[in-house]
Amino acid sequence: MSVNHFIGNEMDSLVKKLAATPTDINLVWDVVKVMETEKEDLQAQLFCYAQDIQKLLAERDIAALNENEKNAAYKQLERFNHDFMILMAQKEKSYQALESSHLDTIRRLATAAEFKDDDTGAHILRMSRFSSIIARAYGQDEKYCNLLEQASPMHDIGKIGIPDDVLKKPGKLTEAEWVLMRKHPEYGANILSGSDVPVLQMAEEVALAHHEKFDGSGYPSNLQGEKIPLSARIVALADFFDALTMDRCYRLAFSDEKALTMVKENSGTHFDPKVVQAFLSVSNDIINERNRINKEN
Repeated sequence: MSVNHFIGNEMDSLVKKLAATPTDINLVWDVVKVMETEKEDLQAQLFCYAQDIQKLLAERDIAALNENEKNAAYKQLERFNHDFMILMAQKEKSYQALESSHLDTIRRLATAAEFKDDDTGAHILRMSRFSSIIARAYGQDEKYCNLLEQASPMHDIGKIGIPDDVLKKPGKLTEAEWVLMRKHPEYGANILSGSDVPVLQMAEEVALAHHEKFDGSGYPSNLQGEKIPLSARIVALADFFDALTMDRCYRLAFSDEKALTMVKENSGTHFDPKVVQAFLSVSNDIINERNRINKEN
């Protein structure tokens, strides 16, 4: 199955099915499975080519060849190497196209999850920028900050598996509904799992752990302190602040001052104090960035 076929036919079919039944988590997994199968096929082709080169070298007794035969053998190896390098370049290009398609599809699913939650999609743009700004203030390098900015929008992708009557309920959830809602981190991690793409690996850990709390009272695993991945600790705070300062179906937005106070009050319990300190050091930048994004959207 070629990359073009993958993008043009089977993927279109899966995405159309997903659009028709947005809460069917199995279809989301099908999308990821198709992508991984395609990548494995490309890797297998490249491995077979490498085996051919090894076999050719093993069968050639260079010392027993005369000068003309040696020259012919070397030229054959040069052609083989040339073809191999071309194939490597083609496969790398295919990998990049496949990974780009993979990432784009997952991002679209993340956006779909946000739309299910009565948001315009601007929330994931804001909180991803907040996450990057906080990470930079925390002392992380540009590579990490950029990776987190790309990964953080997928934190709530698991909500695509939560029924609308629970996700959009304006009143208080029942205990049974809370049990269901608390499954979305695991749903998200399952959607994102098994990839060797760094941004999706980080997105998986963020999706799974962004509802953990620094004091160990969060979910789904009651992780405590630095056992919670830094990426998730940062995203949890970025998500919290943005959620507080936006209108929800059940309440109006809090003021920036009130939201900042609530962040401080939750330092050491909900949030990592060091992450809170980094956040507060750049809170004006975050508020300015939020205002800019809101103006443009």
